[in-house]
Amino acid sequence: MFATNNSSRPPAHFAERLGKMGISARDADVVTSSSALRLYLEGEVKAGHLHGRFTVFVVGEHGIAEAVTGAGGAVVEGDAPSADLVVAGIDRGFNYARLASAQRLILGGARFLATNRDATFPVEGGVVPGAGSIVSAVETASGVVPLSMGKPEPLMVQLVLKEYGLEPRQAAMIGDRLDTDVACGHRAGIASLLVTTGVTSAVEAEKAAGEERPDAVFGTLAELTDKVLSGRAK
Repeated sequence: MFATNNSSRPPAHFAERLGKMGISARDADVVTSSSALRLYLEGEVKAGHLHGRFTVFVVGEHGIAEAVTGAGGAVVEGDAPSADLVVAGIDRGFNYARLASAQRLILGGARFLATNRDATFPVEGGVVPGAGSIVSAVETASGVVPLSMGKPEPLMVQLVLKEYGLEPRQAAMIGDRLDTDVACGHRAGIASLLVTTGVTSAVEAEKAAGEERPDAVFGTLAELTDKVLSGRAK
């Protein structure tokens, strides 16, 4: 599966992008922090922690709203008198009014959830504020720490393992970042494999410690595939 903290679009969007890169992927092969949110909400409904058509104020974009409605919830506007949940993620239309609405609803009893807490995300020529910047604003205003779906928190992986009936020993996280991918895998109790074609170099990986130290390091995905299939991964 392909896992991303990007909550702005549904899995189908990313499956299409992968296809354009020559990588065959179905919608079901992609898990985003928004689709993890949907799995979480569906579990809460089944457990009886959310009832009927629960209400959600979304500080975010289309991907989050689709996840909420897909789980049986109703998205409410900022002037709603109350809400069961406030969910925050990347929101390029974020403003003071939306912050004030989120604060009021959380202080009024709404549970606070976040898609992910990435402070920034890379774009061509540098970085821009990520979902974490917005989540932190809502957290500061409300004084409430949210439950986060995305990496490095383990919930996304745990939900996927449960959905597919997998044991931790049957899964591994493959990524290029120590503080998100590798740490997430270890927090979820699965192996964490680093490929050095992205953010983290082999030198940085060698210096890593604790939950950010990968179980194995590979120069490329081709090298990883070759060694895993031949049983030589160490």
